[in-house]
Amino acid sequence: MLLELADLAPRVRNLLSILFTEWTVVGVGVALVLSVLGSRMRARTAREALGLGASLAILVWFASPAVAAGWVVYAVAFWVAVELVRPRWIAAPTVVVLLVAQIFLPIVAGGALGDRGRHGREFTAFATNMAFLRFHAYAWDRWRRDGRRLPLGRFLLATLFFPTFVNGPVEAPERFAEASLAPAPPTFTAGVGRVVGGIVKLTIAGLAFEPGWTRVLAEGPHAPAHSIWLWGMLLYAWFYLSFSAWSDVAIGLSALLGHRVPENFDRPWLATDPADFWRRWHVSFGVWLRDYVYVPLGGKRRHRALNVLVVFVVSAAWHVWGSLKLLGLGYFPVRAWGGFFVWGLLNAIGVVASRPLDRMVPATSGGVRIVRCVATFLFASLCWIPFFLPSSVSLDAGLTMLLRMVWPF
Repeated sequence: MLLELADLAPRVRNLLSILFTEWTVVGVGVALVLSVLGSRMRARTAREALGLGASLAILVWFASPAVAAGWVVYAVAFWVAVELVRPRWIAAPTVVVLLVAQIFLPIVAGGALGDRGRHGREFTAFATNMAFLRFHAYAWDRWRRDGRRLPLGRFLLATLFFPTFVNGPVEAPERFAEASLAPAPPTFTAGVGRVVGGIVKLTIAGLAFEPGWTRVLAEGPHAPAHSIWLWGMLLYAWFYLSFSAWSDVAIGLSALLGHRVPENFDRPWLATDPADFWRRWHVSFGVWLRDYVYVPLGGKRRHRALNVLVVFVVSAAWHVWGSLKLLGLGYFPVRAWGGFFVWGLLNAIGVVASRPLDRMVPATSGGVRIVRCVATFLFASLCWIPFFLPSSVSLDAGLTMLLRMVWPF
């Protein structure tokens, strides 16, 4: 599972062949060209047109001209439904149908997308899951919060912006428009540094762990408790390195273009309870869930525990349909979905329990803080077990693994 010298060559080949590597190389090349051209353009509209053109070109590169054209048609149709269709009782169902289409069309078209190239299906699976959040945010902001109307071109750029298009960070279109491309990126060096940092993280993860190493969890039903705990902690480290690498490169590419996107990770290992952990892990998605699920349900004003549970159910469902887009029902059947919902339930319980925990054992001293950080790390490690549970392992067996972790006797 961990690095051995004999495994170095195949792991390097795998690193060179994955979507992250191709996306990073293409993205860096395009961003460097745009940063030079954009610095000579004083008009914001010209820079935005350049950015949109580059985003569409990358769409064509990874997903084919036909899929890129479909994206544009879809985005225009969504904007028209939100901005021009009247009355609202016609516009609202139209928007809902379009959002549902983002869930099901990539699943139905999975085989055809796979034929578009080695990364076509993977690229589309990630991108449509992220796009769903942006499109939903735009409709909600316009109709429920009196958000400002974006011109069609700016809306297209905000929803198709290539640095964050594939895997985030999540950014609502209105927020994107408020911090759009600057004429002379003042953070060029920092942007390059973030990209390099992301490449280093992914390289460490790719060399330290063999491709598909998470299949070791299939041995979980018969493994001792200490092995399962080790796998959970390794999942934490591997997932952090891999996921934050994507975020670092996206943030760095955006900085090269003079655009600042939200951070996605804030030293999650320093979290002192599960609620604090989710303020530090996948931060931009957490903000989306807060703004578009938790607060509309009532937030902490009423039914807080139920609202927290709904937030994690929505998060689990979002991961389920993302996995379906990537794997299809053949490799990710209904019986495999339960792991995500167990993960969500565990985290909901942890977040709800964080408030009374903070009152009973406040992190006022260094020693207490360290103990709480370790306990939070272990809790998160336990939760990653059902999250990554292979489809070959039944939910009952997965629950047995969790029970063995907390009661090894």
